[in-house]
Amino acid sequence: MGFQGLILEEAGRVKRFLNKIHFISAIFACTFLGFQLIIISINVIMRYFFSSGISWMEEISKDVLMPAFTFLSMAIGVKMDLHINVNLIPDRAPQWTTTALTKLKYLILAVIGFVLLFYGTSLIFSIKASISTLPMLPASSQFVAIPLAGFLIACDSIMSLLGAEKDNQYLD
Repeated sequence: MGFQGLILEEAGRVKRFLNKIHFISAIFACTFLGFQLIIISINVIMRYFFSSGISWMEEISKDVLMPAFTFLSMAIGVKMDLHINVNLIPDRAPQWTTTALTKLKYLILAVIGFVLLFYGTSLIFSIKASISTLPMLPASSQFVAIPLAGFLIACDSIMSLLGAEKDNQYLD
């Protein structure tokens, strides 16, 4: 096996590893959305029918589950190329302009991924407080999904920039 074969084999391993991380993050995003639906429904039922509620339910829903779901879903959207695209260049443009703009898009997405990874990580380590209604839960837990999403966005963008094939059917 030559040098190129080793590189292709290693790229395949990296792609399978990233696909597993994406699949796990998709399961977490669905779970977080489900928990949020349950928590909000229970809190609404308790408020309107029993004139009471649990104070930490709303805070957990909006401060922990919503950011986690949002950022993990954003990473999946970037992988599946579901984000908003603007096509300003008409179809009659030369192929090289379309290719260059596509590469520029992936480069910008990679930079955004690295920014999310860097600043999300620094945000987690800089917050030392706890969530007010649940002192056992650190406030940094609401930001855990940001560096994970940044890592996934950066990796997928770099893979797309290098021309690696995407296999997204497992996320459907």
